Amino acid sequence: MKTRTRKRRAKKQQRAVPWAAATLGSVALADQRLSVRAVRILARKASRPGDSIPHAARTPADAKAWYRLLENERVAAAELWDPIHQHTAKGLGGLPRILAVQDTTTLMFPGLNATTGLGTVDRPQEEALLLHSALALREDGQPLGLLYNHVWARPLDEFGKGGQRKKRAIEDKESYEWILGLRQVTHLRDQHSPRTKLVHVFDRAGDVHEVLQEVLERGQDCVIRCCQDRRVEGQGGTIRGTVAARRVLVRRTIEVPRKKGQPRRRARVELRSATVTLCPARIYPHREALTINVVWVHEPEPPKGVEGLDWLLLTTLPVRTRGQCLRVLATYKLRWRIEEFHLVLKSGCEIQKTQLKTAERIELQLTFCCAVAARLLRLTYLARTEPASSCTAVLSEDEWKVLWAYVRQEPIARAHSPPTVHEAVKMLGRLGGHLGRKCDGMPGVRSLWRGWRDLQVLLEGYRIGL
Repeated sequence: MKTRTRKRRAKKQQRAVPWAAATLGSVALADQRLSVRAVRILARKASRPGDSIPHAARTPADAKAWYRLLENERVAAAELWDPIHQHTAKGLGGLPRILAVQDTTTLMFPGLNATTGLGTVDRPQEEALLLHSALALREDGQPLGLLYNHVWARPLDEFGKGGQRKKRAIEDKESYEWILGLRQVTHLRDQHSPRTKLVHVFDRAGDVHEVLQEVLERGQDCVIRCCQDRRVEGQGGTIRGTVAARRVLVRRTIEVPRKKGQPRRRARVELRSATVTLCPARIYPHREALTINVVWVHEPEPPKGVEGLDWLLLTTLPVRTRGQCLRVLATYKLRWRIEEFHLVLKSGCEIQKTQLKTAERIELQLTFCCAVAARLLRLTYLARTEPASSCTAVLSEDEWKVLWAYVRQEPIARAHSPPTVHEAVKMLGRLGGHLGRKCDGMPGVRSLWRGWRDLQVLLEGYRIGL
């Protein structure tokens, strides 16, 4: 009788891990039992993204096993990052072009004074880690997954020494992260889908001469927002001076996402373009002159009290025509996907509320959180890019049936076909508090992670009754 109960329980648990097994399928830890445990932990984190370890674990024994894996000296974060990145890279096959969006975010852990290995950010004494990620997107903006992640702590003795960075080699600067990310993305692409072209999309922190030089040397494409008005050859003198002298190619109204102190709004912008040759300063003898295209996105008449939109976009993509400039603009706007990834990671997976006692343990937990956050982001946009496809691409049979029955408040017929991704996401959003009115649009990441959390609770109750 006990054997039958154990088999039934194991069968129920296996239903919850197909995605986790696929994501960590190639993981090879020091012991096979550790690899199996890692897959189960990822499945549990996926089912309860925002819960603490004791809350997310099924039993005290499961929680103890979770902590033991995080504390195991034979388990390194790199061994978990690699299969996550490999899983994404395998999905690139057949795609003509992808966008590789990179960004760095700060993970704050206030109050963890006893936790070792944390660093500083803006003040001499802070508990923080830095995470640099590369998120792969299709050209239509659909997230595919993560291709690069690196976690580090800024040493306390480095605080206040930013002015000395010009004297350092690029390999000794945090800016080198952009190059390391670029190289790993390229390596994974070459491994799994060599015919897929790469477009690297970076914010102002990626505006580094050596980064541009690396992109050009590899013959790849990029769209990078300019951080500083660099010197260029010609009468214009600077990038801005050169492109400002050109005629307006196109005027367009675009959506501007909300940011701190400003709500989401629409902006009427003008686009100009030019080709410039960057002239490195003499203090950088190792830098080469680089010829690159520029698109200037400028809002000439912003609303009163609002900072006008002003983007200088450096790019290797062509910019001669209106359509080409609009393509560069559309490509850069997709960079906000990684901002949403960080939002899900921090607010949806609650990584900053951890109480783990070392930075190494936090990074191990972070691997599970990043995989889950990328999955939730993929689900969010799948309803917009592939609304008519079956929801079975992201939901198991049990998940969509429980979701349907609960939201519709009626039993589902056995022969009922799975709903579309569009229908399933709307139901999941409704479960998470999205009202679904015409003016509300599709559910966002906040509604979806709340809905996903509640769905997993309903699903566990349903499976217990089987």
